[in-house]
Amino acid sequence: MAAIPTSLSEPSVADSEYTGLDRSRILSHPKSTTPSPSPAPSLSLSFSSFLTGHSAVSSGGPLSPSNAVSPSHLSAVASLIAQSFTPRVSIFASNDANEFARDKGFASVLDLFRPFGDVVAGSVVVRDTQGISTTLDNFGIRFTSSAVFPSTPSSHQQASPKSRKEPAAPCFDLQDLDALLDIYLGKDMRYFSTDLAAPPAALHDDLYYRFLQRLLASPPVSPHESFAHPVAGIIAISSRNPQPIETLSSLYKAGNDALVPPYMSKDYLRYYVLIHDEDHSDLDRSIALFERMKRHFGFHCHMVRMRSVKADLSSSEPILLLPQSQWISAAEEIAFLKSLPEKHERYIFDSDVQNMRAFVHELVVKSLIPFMERCVSTWNDQIAASRRGLTGRFFSASRRFLGSNNRGLGSGTGQSATSGNYDPITGSYGFMTAESQMRKLADYAFMLRDWKLAHSTYDLLRKDFLNDKAWKYHAGSHEMAAASLILSGTPLSSKTRADTLEPLLDSATYSYISRCSQPTYALRTILISSELLRSRGGGAADDAARWLMKAISEKLMGNLAHALIIERVSACYSIRNGVGSQGWGNRRRKAAFWQLVAAKEWVGLDKKQHARLCLDEAGENVYDALDWTDEPGQLLFELRHSTESMVYDSNVM
Repeated sequence: MAAIPTSLSEPSVADSEYTGLDRSRILSHPKSTTPSPSPAPSLSLSFSSFLTGHSAVSSGGPLSPSNAVSPSHLSAVASLIAQSFTPRVSIFASNDANEFARDKGFASVLDLFRPFGDVVAGSVVVRDTQGISTTLDNFGIRFTSSAVFPSTPSSHQQASPKSRKEPAAPCFDLQDLDALLDIYLGKDMRYFSTDLAAPPAALHDDLYYRFLQRLLASPPVSPHESFAHPVAGIIAISSRNPQPIETLSSLYKAGNDALVPPYMSKDYLRYYVLIHDEDHSDLDRSIALFERMKRHFGFHCHMVRMRSVKADLSSSEPILLLPQSQWISAAEEIAFLKSLPEKHERYIFDSDVQNMRAFVHELVVKSLIPFMERCVSTWNDQIAASRRGLTGRFFSASRRFLGSNNRGLGSGTGQSATSGNYDPITGSYGFMTAESQMRKLADYAFMLRDWKLAHSTYDLLRKDFLNDKAWKYHAGSHEMAAASLILSGTPLSSKTRADTLEPLLDSATYSYISRCSQPTYALRTILISSELLRSRGGGAADDAARWLMKAISEKLMGNLAHALIIERVSACYSIRNGVGSQGWGNRRRKAAFWQLVAAKEWVGLDKKQHARLCLDEAGENVYDALDWTDEPGQLLFELRHSTESMVYDSNVM
């Protein structure tokens, strides 16, 4: 079995120029002795890599997902979506801690910690509001910079509690995504897969899922959803610090005193970390300091023992090639691919990997998950439960009645009618309002994968947001209500899709595009829901294709992404299986037609290698059996003729 590459653009150690050195100390996945073309280095895009992550190192050694059981298509897609909405953990590191990370060859503590959050090693047990436990093998967190907080006024400026509404940031940068796709498509298709015998459909899937992962990787901080708001903050120092307790206190104060928008709460979990320098610090002194930290700051503390020297191939201890995080943004990957190759090789000692795995597991299992469960339980009992009963229904009815009266009475003054909690000037609810806390309840339930609680809460909220004319909140609640409904495993009959799911998606996309001028969020809504629908098969796959056609007709993406999504329409039709020996009801011809349309787009964009893959798949499935398609003047003939001049490597397929 070929080794799964562990970084984006450097050769794996076994295939590099170090073949003359003793590599027995380098922990890597065993390779076949049969020589074969090595794939262009990249993060593995197999479904198993989405589930296990390259940072989930087994106790046996290899930093790869090779020991994972390949999941079903549905669980893999659900895992990709779930992992894109994971808890954010901001890092507040002291200068000495960042200096420690630089000595190890990393830019900062964040750069050192980030790959280990992709997938938490070992199982994570999550309990829902009914006390039922669920074991998750692919739970992850996202380490982020403390700069995730929006920019704040300088010290001499007065922070206004109701500042003027700023232009909303897009969900992602369309230009960066198109630029990254251009880089991808300029590479050999082996860049996306380690299986050289993979059929064209698998190569298309790999490219599309890489694109989708980058699209979902870095949503901005927004008032209408709390996925990018910090759930916890790590306050980190090293054993080099001369005044450790005072430094921890000052870092806590700096984070607590930060000026943040009125929609963001600073009531998140604080977790204190001491990084012990194994090479230059006394262990007994660090242990004594750690005990002081626990007495001073409480239970949420951890000491990580790490080597401070930089690991390289001359080291006497076992080392690993540490990959980049799977969840870097498109801009970060572009910068990475354009940087010098020697900057890509970052090695780390195996002992450091084991200690980091233990640290992240303890952070998540003993602190983060219990904190989120307590928040969910409190908000559900104190706010949401009362809204679901008879009193809540009466309250909602009275709000609708009073809202309609206010609109009539206030029409002459030009004042918009709201519940009083929504501020149309800033376009947000305050973090202490019931609506804001219920949205966080739904988001926390979604991140903990309690899909049913998340769906019921989103469904409850969307009526309030409609009454308040909080259109971005309204669109967001519909978007996530649709996603959580599909993820919950609810049977999606044609009636359920038509009566429940379609209105949710239609309202979300209309509000994002027409009311909020946020087409990127509309595209995210369509791509997430269509991919989940496609995984259900049958009529749901047809609905997925129809929603992708809506994204195409609305022109929500750049040129390259436009062609890629046309190709994805074909993928939706291709999984529709027919009935009986004749396969009645299959969508082979539609799938082949959309591959033909995608090939035409790729040719127009001068991406002839990818166009050739589309043409070959369309021909193999339908058109090769028809004589008239090879006649001059036919679209297939013209497209094949236009790609004949390209240098084509049949081994790609």
